[in-house]
Amino acid sequence: MREIYVLIFVPFILMFIFSYWPMYGAQVAFRDFKINKGIWGSPWIGLDNIKRFLNDMYAVRCIVNTLRISIVGKLFFPVPIIFALLLNELVNTKFKRVVQTISYMPHFMSAIVISGFVMQLLSPDYGVVNTVLEKFGKEPYYFLGDPKAFVPILTSTGIWAGVGWSAIVYLAAIAGIDQELYESAAIDGTNRLQNALYITLPSITPMITILFILSMQGILSAGFDMVYNLKNNLNQSTSLTMEVYVFEQGIMGARYSYAQAIGLFQQAIGLCFVFLTNFIVKKINDQGIF
Repeated sequence: MREIYVLIFVPFILMFIFSYWPMYGAQVAFRDFKINKGIWGSPWIGLDNIKRFLNDMYAVRCIVNTLRISIVGKLFFPVPIIFALLLNELVNTKFKRVVQTISYMPHFMSAIVISGFVMQLLSPDYGVVNTVLEKFGKEPYYFLGDPKAFVPILTSTGIWAGVGWSAIVYLAAIAGIDQELYESAAIDGTNRLQNALYITLPSITPMITILFILSMQGILSAGFDMVYNLKNNLNQSTSLTMEVYVFEQGIMGARYSYAQAIGLFQQAIGLCFVFLTNFIVKKINDQGIF
C-alpha cells in the first residue's frame, strides 16, 4: 500500500508545481507589474487592465476573429466521429491499421513543419495548387494574402492535422461496446449502416457529449502556433486573434500585466461557456459532466 502512495505522490507533486503553483502568478493581471518590484511589490490596480483591453481599438477585431475561427472549427467537430465510424467498419484489419497510422501521423509534426508545408503548397510561385490552376489557364493566386481565405485554410489544415488523433478516443469508446448488441441486431436482420446509426453512435454519445462540453472551454481560443505561422500583413484583418495579441503585447511589447489580463479574460469566458453548455446539454439529454 505504501508503494501505491509513493507512485501517486510523485505525479501529484509534478501537477502541483506545473499546474497549480503557476496560478499564483495570475494576480499579475490585477497589478501594474514591474519586474524590478516583483509581483507583491507591484501596485494593485484591480480590473483596470481588463477595462483597458475592452476599450482597446484591437479588442473587437481580436474577439471577432477568434470567435469566427473557433465557431467554424466547432462546426467540424463531427469529422473525427465520422472518421472513427468509417474506420470501425473496415473489414481488412491490416488496411485499417495503415489508414489509422497515416491519419494520426500529422499530430506528431510540429506546427512549424505543417505551416511550412501549407505555405509551400499554396505558394503563388511554385506551389502545387497554383501549378494546377495554371494548367487550367488561371493566374497564380496568393491564397495566404487573402484575408477571406485565411479561415478556410486554417480550418482545413487543423482538420487534416488532428482528425486521426482525435478519432482514437472514439475508436477506444467503440471498442468498449458490448458485442452482444451487434449479435442481437444481426438476428433481427440489421445491416452495417443500421448498426452504426442505432448501436455504435448511441453507445459513444456520452463520450461525444463530454468532449464537446470540454471543447467549449476554447470558444475564445483559435490556437497560437498555426495562426501565428500562417499570418502576415496582408491577412492580418482576419488572423489577429486573442493568442497572437497576447503574445505581441506580453512577449514583444513587455506589457506583462496587460497580456495576463487578456489571457485571464479569455479563460474566464471559456469557463462560463463550459458551464452554459453543460447546463443546456443536461436539459436536452441529461448527460452533462456535472
